[in-house]
Amino acid sequence: MAPAASGVLIVGGGVAGALLALALRDRGRSVTLLDAPPQADGVASASAISYGALPGWPLSASPLAQLSASAGDAWQLLQKRYGDLGWHVSRLHVQGERPLLSGLTRWLPLPFSQVDSARLMARLPALLAAAGVVHCHGVAQGLAPGNGSDRQWQVHLGSGARLMAPQLVLAAGSGCAALWPPLGGAIGRSWAAVLKLPGFPAGFGRPAAWLPSRFARVALEQCSGALQRPEWVVDAGLVPRADGALLGQLSLIRPAEQADLSLPAAWAEQQLRQGLRQQAWALPLAEQPGQLFQASVTFRPGGLPLVGAWPDAPGLWLFTGFSAGFSQSVVLAPLLADALCNGAGGQAGRRLQQLGVWPS
Repeated sequence: MAPAASGVLIVGGGVAGALLALALRDRGRSVTLLDAPPQADGVASASAISYGALPGWPLSASPLAQLSASAGDAWQLLQKRYGDLGWHVSRLHVQGERPLLSGLTRWLPLPFSQVDSARLMARLPALLAAAGVVHCHGVAQGLAPGNGSDRQWQVHLGSGARLMAPQLVLAAGSGCAALWPPLGGAIGRSWAAVLKLPGFPAGFGRPAAWLPSRFARVALEQCSGALQRPEWVVDAGLVPRADGALLGQLSLIRPAEQADLSLPAAWAEQQLRQGLRQQAWALPLAEQPGQLFQASVTFRPGGLPLVGAWPDAPGLWLFTGFSAGFSQSVVLAPLLADALCNGAGGQAGRRLQQLGVWPS
């Protein structure tokens, strides 16, 4: 495998890494994207099993939430430029905990859209190639900065080959901490499991998004640092995906020393279905036939990702820790691309710092 002697090397071929690669090519930079090979049956990338939900209103008062409310517009513009990316306007049905919504599921006339993760991931290889991104597959096992006058970052692959570039971006989700241990406790790791259904369930009308008003996963992530034993929650959700649908979301967080252990598939499916049975609107879905998929997921307890240059490591950048990858990465990728091209001290770098996502 030929090294990337110049330009930017991105480790991680999910939605974040791909969007950043496209933004950099749009700015004339040469880009090599290292993507992990396909995983074992039943294990997927976090991007591949994402709901791809894009609320068109801020979910909180934070500056990033305000910016992320424009994610649907950003995806629409990308789709107009590059062709089908799976983005579409969708109806939103919300079931909630507040008295007004308790026990009910309602269609809300709010601006909402979705990216079909299956269509997007199938489209990306051809799209990246057409954009001039060098797209290669391999397992990154370690990285090191260049020595002396050699400022090339090196990524060592499981095959024995290596890739080099003066600027390296870690967009590998939960794999970032293993590649760069100084990340330490800055990001957390969980396991997510969903059921992939062969069709959109009968009785739920035309394909649309059925989501909780509040995801229990977020509260679990916020208290992850205090966990003494594994804890999990089940969020009932249903979204169309390709010719089928994604159902439910089991999120499990273990103490740090056990974080690498994947989920026993039979146990995960049992807990997921049991959680669906406990939520009135989802009860009819609990016995739907489907295939379980799980993925390792990275998160930050405060909900803000890490986007920017890592301190005291010239040329090393981060693009990881997203709590809502499809809505956050699409609005942050252009800013990070500008910072990579113009320097951390430029306008884009200052904007990322104002958003609270810059590593410190």
